[in-house]
Amino acid sequence: MKYVFAAMLALAATLYAIALVTLDKPPSGDILELRWATDANPARIKQTSLFGDMFPGLEVAVDPGLGGDQTKLIVQCATGTGPDIIDVYDQEAMSSLVSAGILMDLTPYAEEGGFGVDNTYPALRDALMIEGKQYRFPCNVWANCMVYNKAVFDDRGVPYPTDDWTWTEFLEVCRQLRDSPSASGGDHFAFANWNKINWFGELYVNKGGRYFSEDGLTCLLDSPEALWAIQFYHDAIYEHEVVPSAAQLASLSSQGGWGSGWLSIFSNGKVAMLIIGRWYLCQVEYFPDMKGNLGACLLPHVEGREPTGLCDTRAAGINAMGANKEEALHFLEYLASPEYSELIVQDGDSMPPNPGLAQSGEMLVNDAEPDPAFHQPFVEAMENAQPADLSPFMDALVMRRWLGEAIDRVEEQVEPPDVAFKALTAEINRTIRTNLERQPYLQEVYEERTGRPYTEDWWREHQGS
Repeated sequence: MKYVFAAMLALAATLYAIALVTLDKPPSGDILELRWATDANPARIKQTSLFGDMFPGLEVAVDPGLGGDQTKLIVQCATGTGPDIIDVYDQEAMSSLVSAGILMDLTPYAEEGGFGVDNTYPALRDALMIEGKQYRFPCNVWANCMVYNKAVFDDRGVPYPTDDWTWTEFLEVCRQLRDSPSASGGDHFAFANWNKINWFGELYVNKGGRYFSEDGLTCLLDSPEALWAIQFYHDAIYEHEVVPSAAQLASLSSQGGWGSGWLSIFSNGKVAMLIIGRWYLCQVEYFPDMKGNLGACLLPHVEGREPTGLCDTRAAGINAMGANKEEALHFLEYLASPEYSELIVQDGDSMPPNPGLAQSGEMLVNDAEPDPAFHQPFVEAMENAQPADLSPFMDALVMRRWLGEAIDRVEEQVEPPDVAFKALTAEINRTIRTNLERQPYLQEVYEERTGRPYTEDWWREHQGS
């Protein structure tokens, strides 16, 4: 099964291209085609077809060529060749595209079109807006849960995890899975750390941390909450020895047979648990042994704190430089419709944008997972989730990259957790100062946020000298 996900993605793209070629199309004379920059998921066939049915005279064509390449997207839009509709996969990308002038301000049109921030989950409000203006509307929504393979728990004789568990109890469950003999004689890992930034983020937010001060001028990744989260991350690998390291993954991948990443290894039945969104159900048809063996529960929580975690969305925005902005707004109306949300429910591609179709596990059952108990934790996770906070003074994608590099240094034992994160925080704070010095429009944002005139030594009070 090595390289299985790469092969599946290539197959999906090929099948999608074939489908587009073979589908009967109406005469093009009276049809306006909108370009939608998104991925080549085969589910897009049904989604684009339904849009055409609901909005006669319009059709949308998937443009998967950008592949998340922000630089290429910005160049295309600036030269008038960009797509009409742009999928933005996280807050960090939205922040960067707004700064580049690519995304259209949707605020004047959202309420009348039914795609305002009040038409989706309350927790996502801030993830769709910057400085009080809306720039995107969800295509799908995620909040992570702990998804587990019942077969591995049964094979090891370990009880399934429950919703009301702590991170300390998570370590104990991992120990039980590691130390209990396998009835089948199989080799298993307790936990797949397949997205290290997400795992750190879930720990940090649940501890009560935030990435920046309220005014966005000071990075807080050297706070006690952040240092607790990265220390827990480190200790789970090296002190408790219940979470495999990146080096162990590299060793497994070089041996072949289990796939090239933790997501593949989990899907091949070799891992008990991973943190992921409901979108994992899109993978089940490729791994039939997983069907009927999946369970889900809320993420563990810090002792003394309520369960809470991160949420975000793959959400569509409109190219501010495009020629078909008015027509493209109809696509956002479509995303807000119950008909579109029902497609997302059936595909299992995370949570639907319309929360009215996701009020219980029973409402989310589909062919991939007919058990309402699997879906219910994702409903509850959205109720308790929050998006990561961002700063207008720091490029969010750069910060995410630097955060990942700091976690890598900790995981590879290049630096102790506190040293790595204090250095990361200092670098981000220096960058905020530099950005303010060089970009006058950010100085205006500073004055709006603080109510004080900008001065070159502002940081001595905010960030310390």
